[in-house]
Amino acid sequence: MGTLHVTGFDGAVESNVGSFVTNLPELLGAMFVDSRAVVAVVEFADGRYVQFWAHPRDLLVFEVVSNELLGGERALSASGEQRLREAGWLEPRSTSSPNWRFDAHDEGELWRGVAMTRRAVIDVLQELSVNPVTFRSWFARCAVTSPADFQPTRCASRRA
Repeated sequence: MGTLHVTGFDGAVESNVGSFVTNLPELLGAMFVDSRAVVAVVEFADGRYVQFWAHPRDLLVFEVVSNELLGGERALSASGEQRLREAGWLEPRSTSSPNWRFDAHDEGELWRGVAMTRRAVIDVLQELSVNPVTFRSWFARCAVTSPADFQPTRCASRRA
């Protein structure tokens, strides 16, 4: 696991799905061991996304966008939601946790989350390797006690 570099909240890197899933273990491994609170958001061309936030006390939260935030053609299919459920993703709960979620507290769970994310991107969101992605990451500078604390509006004045 290498050194963690971030784009900054207002910065972004353009890439493709193939590169993202290939580099996912390195990215999330670095986030998991970093002593700072870190957020990473990967957005696909249709606006759907996966995101990750690392709490500096051995917690990495994995999230896949849910139908709570999607509609129309972008919505996840019933079979896609079932695949997320079967893979071990926790279902969305209220507005404080509106996405599918998996928490990693140790290395075993970290690597399980990496595999789950890859399957979610390819099998559920049905992204192809050549499809574009936009990647943003930043260090959160506010007290982090829940995923809501990583939202830009909550930490806007304290972004790195």
